[in-house]
Amino acid sequence: MESILKYKSSYNFPILILLLSLLLGFASCSTTKYVGENEYLLNKVVVKIDDNSISTSDLKRNVKQKPNLKILGMWRFHLGLYNLSGKNKEKGFNKWLQRIGEEPVVYEDFQTQRSLTQLQLYLKKKGYYNAVVTDSVAFRKKKAKVYYNITANKPYRYRNVYHKPEEVPYNFLTAHQKEEEMPDSTLIRNYVADDSENSELKTGGKVDSDVLGEERMRIFKLLKNQGYFNFSREYIHFMMDSTNKQQQMDVFVGLKTPEDEKARKKYKINKVQIFTEYDPKMVLTNDSTYLLELDTLSHRGVDFIFRKKLNIKPEVLLSSVLIKKEDTYNLTTVEQTYSRLQSLNQFKFLNIKFEESKNNVDSTYGQLNCIIQLTPHNLQYYSFELEGTNSSGNIGFAGNLNYQHKNLFGGAEILDVQFSTARETVKANEQTDFNSSEYGVESKLSIPKFLMPFFNVEKFRKSYNPRTVFSMSYNYQKRPDYTRTIADASFGYFWKSSKYTRHTLNLVELNFVDVKDLSDDFLDDIDNLYIQNSFTDHVIATTRYSYTYNDQNINIPRDYNYLRLNFEVAGNSLKAIDNLLGRSETNDYNSNGELEGTYHDFLGIRYAQYLKGDIEYRFNKHINSANTMVYRLFVGLGYPYGNLKVLPFEKSYFSGGANGIRAWQVRSLGPGSYIDKDATYPNNTADFKLEANIEYRFKLFWALEGALFLDAGNIWAISEKDDRGGADFQFNRFYKEIALGTGFGTRVDLNFILFRLDLGLKLRDPSLSESERWIIANRPFKFSQLTFNIGIGYPF
Repeated sequence: MESILKYKSSYNFPILILLLSLLLGFASCSTTKYVGENEYLLNKVVVKIDDNSISTSDLKRNVKQKPNLKILGMWRFHLGLYNLSGKNKEKGFNKWLQRIGEEPVVYEDFQTQRSLTQLQLYLKKKGYYNAVVTDSVAFRKKKAKVYYNITANKPYRYRNVYHKPEEVPYNFLTAHQKEEEMPDSTLIRNYVADDSENSELKTGGKVDSDVLGEERMRIFKLLKNQGYFNFSREYIHFMMDSTNKQQQMDVFVGLKTPEDEKARKKYKINKVQIFTEYDPKMVLTNDSTYLLELDTLSHRGVDFIFRKKLNIKPEVLLSSVLIKKEDTYNLTTVEQTYSRLQSLNQFKFLNIKFEESKNNVDSTYGQLNCIIQLTPHNLQYYSFELEGTNSSGNIGFAGNLNYQHKNLFGGAEILDVQFSTARETVKANEQTDFNSSEYGVESKLSIPKFLMPFFNVEKFRKSYNPRTVFSMSYNYQKRPDYTRTIADASFGYFWKSSKYTRHTLNLVELNFVDVKDLSDDFLDDIDNLYIQNSFTDHVIATTRYSYTYNDQNINIPRDYNYLRLNFEVAGNSLKAIDNLLGRSETNDYNSNGELEGTYHDFLGIRYAQYLKGDIEYRFNKHINSANTMVYRLFVGLGYPYGNLKVLPFEKSYFSGGANGIRAWQVRSLGPGSYIDKDATYPNNTADFKLEANIEYRFKLFWALEGALFLDAGNIWAISEKDDRGGADFQFNRFYKEIALGTGFGTRVDLNFILFRLDLGLKLRDPSLSESERWIIANRPFKFSQLTFNIGIGYPF
């Protein structure tokens, strides 16, 4: 009762009650306003099945009539917008409301019967031939609720799988069917039978037409990879028999004898032509000037057709083209060649076609001429970008001048140069903002080769088509509290091991960090010597590896996973060189002139030494076209040691801000239960970070979206030298120091950019005493307690 009185004492409480009343009033508006007489609004569809192995969501996709969309699990917001419109459809405002809203879904018995039929067909496709599907409808207050009840019964399963006609039982095939089948002695039949261990059809598996489709595609690709260029999927079929087999089936994988002899013949590559400056328009119009300018160069058995000058080195193209003269035709090789040529990022049009050779004298093999048509991009590209920026909730603008050369030395080397400037408004604390200015230049050279000295990496190069990347950058940042410059140089590799998996390995990455002009206020805020050391001049020499898995398909709305692993080690190579050369160490003194220890330097600057690794996992749950749930977990740990026993500031973890725990401003949360109320410039960083987020996203109207979120986590120090009270990580209390925040947000998605405003509210604050950490039970609500976060793009 006492906590309730506290809330009522807040002068903002009546406003909250009013807003809540308006929200509930809008939600409770008549949803049947535009439902006619003797009509019913389809309010709910329920699908029940007694077999848990069948997905209810998959079954619901076969229901032909679905209710109006809901958000927040109960609110038909889009229908409510439609119902706000007046009866006069000629008025512009009414038209607009009906356009952005959703027309009521009126129950139709015809659609219910269609759904029954579709559900039965779907269940048969999945092997449930004896499934019973019934429906019932409950009508109440002009609303209809439809129930589909499914008794699945026992599914049919494969008893035997046959791959050769001689294996099947007597009378399984008629005489006519046997005549149509390829004999067991044919190569094609033997290829399929020999690869049967990779078959999608397994004895005991459920009969499933989708699996049959996958098996047909597998056999088709198998034969294409064996050289059967003209073989078609229509020759692959399946025959099944369930007579007297007690809900089991025998299946025969059939291969009809093609009428066209070419479909039974293997093909080899007769010659390969690469048309490096293919212009479809000029070729189609038979432009005489264009055709006269074409020339041909033969290199390693491949004909290069070019115009005036061959702009790209033949070796570069040949390293990406896996189709070789005299090789047997292989579909996988063709697909890999497509992928490799596209990854060069040199061509706006790419096509690989095959023509049968007219001069074939080999009766055993057919001959194919491979013609690769390439239309190049423009070599050089300039652009200027003016964009909004969001650095963990600090909003500003940036201008970038970009230059790109796509073929710098004729070997598909891509050079990117960017000049940038930015200005941000940084949130110092709840009362203070300040401006930060930044200027920089960055250059990157990407080479389509795997430059690895002293190692034979030909097999790796052929398998993964890696790129070598060199980069250099210089960045100058001016803030009221300090000035910092960072010079960076790196050398590493990038490759993809699968459709969804990316790898980045930076073998060498050097960062020179110079920090100066630290203000007195800032020095007072970081009076802890351990923290001060992270703001000293230093060098970071790292080796860094990153693994990313992302199975998102931007063209198909569905569930997807995102996993990112990072690991880096810094300073060990420089330390090994110092020990090998026997270099002397430099004394390290504290602010009182007392000897703290010794350290090595590189070019007169102390270098950092640490291990660092983190993992981030996200799961995006697609509910329907209007609703999505997103889950995120992040764990990161940095361990400083040796030459500099503190993580550099730019390598430390922080929390709060637009992409973290949004109820706190950036860098204002933690570590642990530590708090510095007098800090002018919050810069709370630490060595260990744990964070989890749940966000519910829903579409409203036009480009407007809404979100509700719950964030939890904190950062902690693991070094004994960090003497900030309550900052250290302890197993017996860290769970008591988890910060919890919630809130809601709005987003405007313009396709090319997404603007975001999130309002965060603290639920549990670890900086308070243990008895008062739950905010909702100990503090009256005020709007000033909301933390505003403006961002660009989704938070995760």
